[in-house]
Amino acid sequence: MTPLIDYILAHTERGECKCGKCCDTTGAPDPEGHTVDMVFFKVAVKDSPSKEEFVRLSQDHHGEWGEVDPLDGKEHNYLELGGWIGDQGVAMMYMALGVSLGVFQLLSPAMLDLTGEMALHMAEAGLLSVQAKKVAAEVPA
Repeated sequence: MTPLIDYILAHTERGECKCGKCCDTTGAPDPEGHTVDMVFFKVAVKDSPSKEEFVRLSQDHHGEWGEVDPLDGKEHNYLELGGWIGDQGVAMMYMALGVSLGVFQLLSPAMLDLTGEMALHMAEAGLLSVQAKKVAAEVPA
């Protein structure tokens, strides 16, 4: 594995959140910035990841099947990032971690008020992406 993948796996948990504060256990809205709905599954952040370390590891990562710069301010979907990281599931966990850290904006079917089967269909077609916020470029390398 690469340092970026190790970091993603160390600081995310795939599936329903188990913090006891999120709606999947209490019925209340998820705490802001804690759990990210990636349509296919939710991703919860754990163990206090660092925005700076996330950005540094992203900059240092060399693609598995092609180079991508997810911090360039352009839109990158999970299919493209999956080729870069080597796995689409880990790519979605990467995207969710970046959203939680404030590095990315998530572009998903939820932005169009789509839910259920229609949201899943749109996500399967690639409408699940991130775009780096301007602040990501300001984090020292």
